[in-house]
Parts: sequence; structure tokens; C-alpha cells
Amino acid sequence: MGIVPELTKRHISLIRHDLELIIRPYGMKFVDRRYLSQRNPLNRLRNVLSILSATVLLLFFGCLDQKFYQANHIIYEAPDNYNLQYEEVLFSSKDGTKLYGWFIPAIGDAIGTIIYFHGNYGNLTYYLKQIYWLPSHGFNLFTFDYRGYGRSGGIPDRVGIYEDCVAAIEYIISRHDIDNGKIFVFAQSLGGANAVATIANNDFPGIRAIALEGTFCSYRTEARDVMISSVRKNIGQIPCLSMQIWPVSFFAVSDCYSPEEVIDQLPPVPLLLIHCASDSIVPYHHCERLYKQAKEPKQMWTIKECNHLDVFTHKQYDHKYRQKLVDFFKNSGKEY
Repeated sequence: MGIVPELTKRHISLIRHDLELIIRPYGMKFVDRRYLSQRNPLNRLRNVLSILSATVLLLFFGCLDQKFYQANHIIYEAPDNYNLQYEEVLFSSKDGTKLYGWFIPAIGDAIGTIIYFHGNYGNLTYYLKQIYWLPSHGFNLFTFDYRGYGRSGGIPDRVGIYEDCVAAIEYIISRHDIDNGKIFVFAQSLGGANAVATIANNDFPGIRAIALEGTFCSYRTEARDVMISSVRKNIGQIPCLSMQIWPVSFFAVSDCYSPEEVIDQLPPVPLLLIHCASDSIVPYHHCERLYKQAKEPKQMWTIKECNHLDVFTHKQYDHKYRQKLVDFFKNSGKEY
């Protein structure tokens, strides 16, 4: 008892290897063509089914949920790169995990404070290019790292990150050097899922508007889309592929804190959904589903011929949509 047979250990190792080959929610490796490039269609189908079956077993090892979090500790940029003054902030999550963030004051008189929720990769320094321009338009900016990211402590997990987001908003509300009645939320990709779950499940006074870019509607749906895209890209069409993948995504990926389940519970403040029509990471139908579930007041920007999180960094779009986002927050601050 308590000793895992060598054969089982070997099977676990192979299962883990196969999973890395077939799916990558935000960073998993694609299927290796050499593994699946069988001339016999039956062999190809058998290999796919074998990997999918093996993936289901990983439910018992908790691998799939963790693949949504691709954290690292690399310093990509700092506010100094943009000649911005900033304050390094340390605060605690509910369980005592120490979290790290930046508070960047507005240049000139502050219109309000924007809380930024970043995506699943890297850490807050990677996403500074998405938001560095906001203080020049009159907004204080607060960005922070979830547990396990950058200089924050702990290990990423769904429930813990939810509590981190609650703590981040509570921290900003508690500051005495800002207007607590004019708080805005800007969130991208995974950060949008975190922001929606956090705000919908809590009562935070002072939030005046919420803007989401490239956010998926549910963890299971996103995992399923990535799996299907990976298989089709590497081995072509497989009969009934979505039906084969559905049980894998259902059993091996938790849907807790998915935004689609709670977006209709957001406070009645302006909601903006931004999505690239050709997004290859989070397909456009995620935005459509979120928009359908959300209550008024709401609006949606569909941007053509761009990819995931390109809107505020790509030269073709950035200037136009940066000003539109600023106007959205300014107008929302006046109305509510």
C-alpha cells in the first residue's frame, strides 16, 4: 500500500508527455506531427483517441486548471521606461499571501483610478505596454500580480487568484489619496474572467465602468477550443472531434469563477466588451456569448484583422482605440 507500481509510474509519465503534445491553454505545446502523421487514417484516429483518453486520467492529477497560469518572474519593463513615477505596493490576500503591485499616479489632476487585471502570461511587467499611456490621460493606474506571478508570493490557483483580486480592489478602495467614488476596471484575457467573477460576487462601491478585452466566456469552453484548434492544425479534420474532446474538457477543467455564469450579476454600470474578430487565442464567439448574457448598459467593439490583445499595442489600431477607451471611462464617470 502506498507504493505506486513502476508500470503505473511509467504510464503517468507518458500521459503527462502526451498531454503536453496535444493541448496548450495559453502556452501548451501543439501536437507533434511526427507522433500523429500516420498515413493510415485509422492509426491517426487511434492515436488521437489514445491521447484524449490519457488526458482524462490527468483529472486526478490536477494538471489542466494549472495550465491556465503561465507565470514567471522575468522583469520585462518598468514605469521608468516610460518616465512614469510610481509607488511599489505590497498588500495581502485573504489567506495572508503577499501580493505586489504598482500604483502609478495620473499626470496632472486625476479623473479617477483604473484597476488593471492582466492576462495569464508572465507578470505585470509584461503587460505595462498595454496600459502605460493611461496616466497621461488623467487616470491613476493600479496594476498588480496574482499569486505566483512576478514578485507576489504563493502558487497560482483559481480560488486563490479570485481572493487576490478581491484584495486588490479592497486595497484601492481603502486608499485616502484618491477619489474612491471614481474607480474604473480594465481587464484583458484571463484578467477579464478574474475581474468579472470578483466584481459580480462582491459589492464594491465606487466602480463606475468595466472594460474587458479578449476575455473568454468559460474555462471549459476555452480549453475545448484550444484542444480542437490544436488537433485540426496538426492532423486535419477528425470525425466527431468536438464530441470526443467535450468529455475531456468537462471532467478535467473546472468552470468555477467563469465569467459567463455571473456577468449578468455585475452592478448596473457601463460595460464594454472589446474583441478581435480573428482572435486565434480566444475565439470571437466568447465575446458574443458574454455580451448576450450581460445586462444593460453594455456595448461591444468588434475589431477586424487583429489578433489577441493587439488593440492597444498594434500601430494600426492603438491611437484610435486608446482615445476611445479614455472617452468611455470619462463619459462613464460623468454619468454614474
